[in-house]
Amino acid sequence: MSEYENILQQIRPFGPFQVRLFVLVSFFETPLAWAMLVPIFTAANPGFFCSGINLSFNSSLDDDVCERNKTTCPSLSANTEFTSIVTEWHLICDLKYVGELITSLQMVGVGIGAFITGQLADIFGRKKILFAEYTLLIIFWFSTAFAESWQVYAALRVIVGALVGGCLVVNFVLPLEFVTPRWRTFCGCIGFWAVGLMTLALWAYFIRDWRKLNIAMSCSSIVLLALWWLIDESPRWLLIKGHFKEAERIIIKAAHFNKRPVPNCDGLCQFVKKEQFLREDRKKYSYYHLFSSFRLAIGTSICMFGWFVSSAVYYGHNFNSKNLAGNRYLNVFLSGIVEIPALLLVVLINNRLGRRYTSALFMLISGLASFSILIVDLSSQCYS
Repeated sequence: MSEYENILQQIRPFGPFQVRLFVLVSFFETPLAWAMLVPIFTAANPGFFCSGINLSFNSSLDDDVCERNKTTCPSLSANTEFTSIVTEWHLICDLKYVGELITSLQMVGVGIGAFITGQLADIFGRKKILFAEYTLLIIFWFSTAFAESWQVYAALRVIVGALVGGCLVVNFVLPLEFVTPRWRTFCGCIGFWAVGLMTLALWAYFIRDWRKLNIAMSCSSIVLLALWWLIDESPRWLLIKGHFKEAERIIIKAAHFNKRPVPNCDGLCQFVKKEQFLREDRKKYSYYHLFSSFRLAIGTSICMFGWFVSSAVYYGHNFNSKNLAGNRYLNVFLSGIVEIPALLLVVLINNRLGRRYTSALFMLISGLASFSILIVDLSSQCYS
């Protein structure tokens, strides 16, 4: 919609109004990171011991040995450093898979939520869906603290994952529709997700009970609902849906905020009406059309595989940080810090190299780094 982008150029493509909206929308990323990554701590195993017998229970034990020791143990107790779903429901020995299973089910929910929310946001608007799903997220996230079994907790985490995935989709798209293409890389990369990861470590450090941790984080996230009165709907979406007056009101508001003359929107209005007329004769598009030709199917498959690999590596490393040596809280905090220079680097080189070369370069570096972990691990086993 070049006419709309011309309007954005007139009122400033990334002026104070867009910066303000970008920051406000990005605030959502911090509690979304908490909700997504809290299993790093709530699914961790602090270790168990048998009272009166010199036996310990950890993930390195063989299943049969672990189960025999558990059977002969008169009183099984968990270390008191912190509580988690593992200590709550004794998810060890034959149940040690449950923690990872719940995390995997949560990520399935993320995919489902992202898939559905894209369509919902196109129908009902970005702002409404963002706040509706965020409200539901707080409710179900809060409810996880009162689960009485790991099965109920798992079901709630699937819903939480779906709502986080949905919020992330809208959270990503909304600021992009207020800026010109030049600023899309910046708005798409920079945000407060890394801040959420760092502050998650602080939450978990000071609140060691997994139920209280979920209650505290979910309740503190309610404050962002007040942003409903500060965040505007996407003018681009409003124009596509024919809500010209509402879109014009937001454009005028942005022009005043950016201290720019109010642009003449008559040409944009005529363009939108023409597009609506032509759209009636065009066929409707769906996800199916991404695979409607061989070339489209190849391109779509490559992009989807890239997204899958990137997500698997990123969340795999994060969720596995609870098993790293050293201080678990410091490890998570540092994993958030290292994201900041990485994101800044993407912003600096993406518009110069282009998206294909930038993606290929970073995936190559990530792949080599991940593969080196295997080499180091195998080498350490050979020398041990």
